[in-house]
Amino acid sequence: MTTYALFSVPGHGHVNPTLALAQELVARGERIIYYQSEEFRAAIEATGAIFRRYENEAWQRHLPRLTTTLTGKPDLMGRVDMLATLAMESIKEMPLLLEQMAADQIDCVLYDRTFMQGIIVGKTLHLPAVQLSPSFMVNEQAFKQLSRQMTESERPALEWWATLNEKLARECESYKLPRFTFQELMTHVENLNIVFLPRAFQPGGETFDERYVFVGPSVPAQRYYSGDFSLERLDKGPLLYISLGTAFNDWADFYQMCFDAFAETEWQVVLSIGRRIDPVVFKEPPGNFLIAPHVPQLEVLSRADLFISHGGMNSTMESLWFGVPLVVVPQMIEQEINAQRVQELGLGLALEKETLTAEKLRAAVEQVAHDTDFRVHVQTMQQEIRQAGGYQRAADEVIRYMHKVKV
Repeated sequence: MTTYALFSVPGHGHVNPTLALAQELVARGERIIYYQSEEFRAAIEATGAIFRRYENEAWQRHLPRLTTTLTGKPDLMGRVDMLATLAMESIKEMPLLLEQMAADQIDCVLYDRTFMQGIIVGKTLHLPAVQLSPSFMVNEQAFKQLSRQMTESERPALEWWATLNEKLARECESYKLPRFTFQELMTHVENLNIVFLPRAFQPGGETFDERYVFVGPSVPAQRYYSGDFSLERLDKGPLLYISLGTAFNDWADFYQMCFDAFAETEWQVVLSIGRRIDPVVFKEPPGNFLIAPHVPQLEVLSRADLFISHGGMNSTMESLWFGVPLVVVPQMIEQEINAQRVQELGLGLALEKETLTAEKLRAAVEQVAHDTDFRVHVQTMQQEIRQAGGYQRAADEVIRYMHKVKV
């Protein structure tokens, strides 16, 4: 039996892809210790993994600023600076975490690509590590191009990098950790890197070598769900599912647009509004709408005909897993990239948040619903996804990797 430490960013978009992998490894007799915030305890324990409470104070403290950075205008240096701040402040938490990991007798580290502490703990404890990516990968070639863009567009970039690296080196030294440059943390590649999307969806997928395994979405047969939405309320008519995800869903005007666009139409609409808006503010929602703070997304998508989404990678992949075309209304920079990819591959349409109207929403849904090319492209991508192997292949690769390490 191998004991794995599993780390991810404390957000649904990062935790959800890891749950089925954790459950599969546990089912195969492995020991998984998942270090995560209390919010995710129930979902993690439902997989059979051991939950270790790890409240990453740096992430919690800087989440409001991170949200602003992600939703603002493109600012490469600003985003990297935000990640650098998170990395440096998280180093302060390393001694206690390393002590706990030593007590847990960890054999291997599985970590989310954005969670740079995974690199640090693996190197410090001299453990083999596997990088997990819930979104698009950036290889060395792409990062070099990004660095050139930063240097060319923002002249102080070289001095700025040097300053970041000096600060990071001082932090590492003060906590008796190996020294890293921030570029090393940003570009670090493990001997095994699992990507939770198919290679066909990854831009430049052919440029990634054998160290990158594109397994597609990690979709379990059933996901932990704590709500009370009843699937028996769904009828046999065409089903339109609408959700802005868990992070940026406080947008009452958007929900009103949906009412205006799809009230009294042939669509039965399932509208997930999150927990920041009280459903009572919608005095008289249309009769063909079912509204809930949270719904069992996998079960709803398995019945849906079309999905209006924020374009988070999890939601995008899960929609395509079930062969459901998309209309994407992105809320942040990364979601805009996903939306562009959906549109260029003919899997749906992308709409701009700033110019959105009920009329544009309705027109996009009608176009995607009635243009058979969208359905053909989605079915092709669905086949790619189903053949990628999912969490079973991810577990195969992790176990195979550890067997090589132990030899």
